[in-house]
Amino acid sequence: MKTYDEILERLFIHLRPLAPPTIEVAEDTDLIGTLGLDSTTVINIVLEIEDEFDLSVPLNALADVKTPGQLASLVHRIVEDG
Repeated sequence: MKTYDEILERLFIHLRPLAPPTIEVAEDTDLIGTLGLDSTTVINIVLEIEDEFDLSVPLNALADVKTPGQLASLVHRIVEDG
């Protein structure tokens, strides 16, 4: 079972190449406001995470996700619930 920190680090690996060079991706970085990601890019990252962790993230649960930390928490809850 993956821990929150392991999930967060995997998210960082997916997000860092998309971030502007002057932005450090952190747990509380705004995915859209700071990184400038559009909804399609966020969905693609979620699809990559779903494949990596063999799980399914409900699209309606993404509505409140604004940061890598929130996304990692969501994925961690799904992993724990099995």
